[in-house]
Amino acid sequence: MESTVGQAQSLLGMPSEIVLDIYQQLDVGSIYKLCLASRYFYELFINNKATVLLPVMAREFSPFHELLQVYTASADDLICTQGAAYQSRKVVFKRFQGDVGIHLAPPPAPPMTNIDHNVRGFTQIGKADVGLLHQKTHVLKDSDLGPIIKHCQLVRKWEELFPQMRWFYDPERCRLLRVHEKERFRRALYRWWLYGIYFHGDLPRPRVGLPEPHVDDIRISQMRYHSTSDLLELMDLVETMKDVVLHYICPRLDPNDQHHSSDQPALIDSVDRAQSLTDSWMDQSHWSRIVKTYAKLGPKDLMYYFENIYNYPRKRLISEIRLRHPNFTFDQESIQIAVRCALDERQWLDKVPSLAEDSAGGIIDFDDERDDERLLYGKDGSPDGLLPPGSKFVRSLSQYSPRGDDGSWLEDQHAQTWGGSRVVPPSQMVL
Repeated sequence: MESTVGQAQSLLGMPSEIVLDIYQQLDVGSIYKLCLASRYFYELFINNKATVLLPVMAREFSPFHELLQVYTASADDLICTQGAAYQSRKVVFKRFQGDVGIHLAPPPAPPMTNIDHNVRGFTQIGKADVGLLHQKTHVLKDSDLGPIIKHCQLVRKWEELFPQMRWFYDPERCRLLRVHEKERFRRALYRWWLYGIYFHGDLPRPRVGLPEPHVDDIRISQMRYHSTSDLLELMDLVETMKDVVLHYICPRLDPNDQHHSSDQPALIDSVDRAQSLTDSWMDQSHWSRIVKTYAKLGPKDLMYYFENIYNYPRKRLISEIRLRHPNFTFDQESIQIAVRCALDERQWLDKVPSLAEDSAGGIIDFDDERDDERLLYGKDGSPDGLLPPGSKFVRSLSQYSPRGDDGSWLEDQHAQTWGGSRVVPPSQMVL
């Protein structure tokens, strides 16, 4: 009798609905720990994995719908790149064949007829709305939950590393991110990640030339969806990722071969953040080209090289990246210019928004009246990825796109320096 009462008072004696609700109040790591506590918890979790994980991931990794855009991104999304605006995909989760599915992305539209909104924050697709699943719909299954969890784990790593790199030049101010700052960071990370998959990887570029204002370019179209406040946060993230490259990934930092020479060119690694945000997009110095080239690496690659920095001296890093990305030096990152073009189309300099500083701004709160600007400039994104009202597209024949630089020229310069010859800066070479 006592054992029966004791079991009823424990988790094992509770109804499965209550245990599932407990699961949904935990974070992802705690969910997997709890499911290992007993066979009952494990089987309950396995049989209801989607019911447990989807609401938790939507809460812990918001905006989750943008992470799903990253996960489902493919080359097929860019088949039409001429005269077409960027369009996100519908993402639907189906538990079994014939299931009408749960609408996960994009966010649910305002209430409409024939649509039943799920209390968990997702939209249940009714039979009358099956026609919404057009050709750009991506269907997720139970087998996708594992890979999505890995994406979430990578996001969590960057979320923990970001404060260290964001306050790299002002370390005494370093602190944990606030809850709303974490969401800003994740939103910017997802957008930078998605842009990199489409336009920094091995997929063909939509245009040979760099993005230009008022040009029908899908790279700029993707940025036009975001408000000015969101774009300033994205600029802050890109600047932080460049610091990661500069101080931890850049081939200049060879931990196994740090020779000092007065002929070695100086590396200016500390520039006012606001100045860098304003001017660095057009900087084509040697070190800037290297940083902009390695900044094309996605969050997974950058985190891997960051965690294994001492296993990748300069020569090995260059060799491995050349093998993995044969066209790595074909161009440089273009997201800075795409963001700048979207802002220029809105004549953002006339509004004079506050740019991020080394100590605050961007993703981080200013903690003063400048934070009010986030609301002021937070609603001017384009709903369709097109130009602002009153603007017209212009035709451009420009094919200007600076080549990338993987840092291999440093090896030749280093050899010449130690050989006693005078190194002539490439800017002074006569071709």
